[in-house]
Amino acid sequence: MTAALPPEANLQVLFQEVLDRVLNDDLRLPSMPDIAIDVRVAISEENTTCESLTAIIAKDPALTAYLVKAASSPIYRRPVPPKTLADVVGLLGFSATSSLVMIHSTRNMVELNSPIAKELFEHTWERLIVKTSVASFLAQKLKYRPVEQVQMAMLLSEVGSLSVLSAMMEASETPDTQVYFQMCRQYSKRLGSAALTKWGIDSTIVDLVNDCGQWDLSWNEELNLLDIANLALYSTVQLTSEEPLLPELESLAAFSKIPEDLHSCSKPNWLDLIVDNDEEIQTIISAFR
Repeated sequence: MTAALPPEANLQVLFQEVLDRVLNDDLRLPSMPDIAIDVRVAISEENTTCESLTAIIAKDPALTAYLVKAASSPIYRRPVPPKTLADVVGLLGFSATSSLVMIHSTRNMVELNSPIAKELFEHTWERLIVKTSVASFLAQKLKYRPVEQVQMAMLLSEVGSLSVLSAMMEASETPDTQVYFQMCRQYSKRLGSAALTKWGIDSTIVDLVNDCGQWDLSWNEELNLLDIANLALYSTVQLTSEEPLLPELESLAAFSKIPEDLHSCSKPNWLDLIVDNDEEIQTIISAFR
């Protein structure tokens, strides 16, 4: 009778199995949900109207309800919050509507088959929503446009983590938490870039996935998408981690892009801009959930 492998050996076997599939490109990347594809195709066509786009989205009642709720977020600051799907599409425009469709549709990118997989997905999803919300808030306060580009970029920044989870579920019915986080640290950017390229996503967003988290990097002298992403990621780690391992805030290349009157940090490494507007940020987070 063969002796059972110790837990650490099982862990290494699973890690190696997933790693081999990643390195050999033998990995089925998550597919973009059908509704998101339909919306993107419709928006790319010149003859698409608000009415025809609304008709496509209206086929999904859960998505419709989500859009009406999310469009009431403080990010959009409309005098009268939209009450119907037609209001949402008409007031927000195609680009912002597409971003919200992607946020909702991302929840269906991975088929979850165990309680641990669901727990890992929810952990990733919560981080994604916090990061997207903080980035949207910062883009608005720092007057970076378009905000919907920021939302889309931050939303898609976790596709690599979802690809890792998908690969692990194919390798084992019960994904291992330790392996998941190890694989995300080492391979989520590579897998995310591959998935986004496969989907035909703008190369700027693919570049963002690769560069986000490089704290000393900025693309140019002006405030840019990477700066917003790194400030949002930095704040998200602070908001979601008990003991965040981060460099000094002032050392970030993005910090120098913030107007001097917004540099204040009453708490070390915490922008007052974030701390003082926690209620608004939490409202945005709730709208995107």
